[in-house]
Amino acid sequence: MKKRIPASKFLLAALAKIGETAVDFNHLVSAVSSHYGRAYGKGGHTYVVELKRRQYEQDIKAKLRQLKINHYITAEKIGKRFLITLTKKGQATTIVQRLRSAKIMAKGWYTVVIFDIPVSQSWARKQFRQLLKEGGFFLLQQSVWASNGNVYTVVVDFVKQAKLDKWVNVYRATDFLYLPKRSNGPK
Repeated sequence: MKKRIPASKFLLAALAKIGETAVDFNHLVSAVSSHYGRAYGKGGHTYVVELKRRQYEQDIKAKLRQLKINHYITAEKIGKRFLITLTKKGQATTIVQRLRSAKIMAKGWYTVVIFDIPVSQSWARKQFRQLLKEGGFFLLQQSVWASNGNVYTVVVDFVKQAKLDKWVNVYRATDFLYLPKRSNGPK
């Protein structure tokens, strides 16, 4: 059974895809709801459709408020538009969600991350470790993490964006002398 993504995580992912931009709120609702197909608004009882649209719009507004309260986004109203920006916390959450929802690679293949982030960057090292752990990676040995998810590109893009590339290397690998079993079960 496929795990259902919470609406707030879905909205964060949609906002990440849209990027930092000023959007009319109605267009934002339309862009997010297009995920469910255009057929939703066509045919049937116009009044019921309108009621559902209004309820959906209220739900989106409530989710946006919640994301702002929890510091996942910032939202600035400019006329009838909002400038919505993902915070660092929001960006990290979308990356974790992408890591967790990635397809499993062929048997025996892993994405391996090796890093040596200096002590002077201890905050970055701690945050990177947390991201890997929350993203479904498991510790092979000190500063060496692995995942059977197809997440190579996601990790490489993050490492470049966070400017950690001089301390982090990412591989796709198959041959291990010893591969410990994950303590949290299979992905």
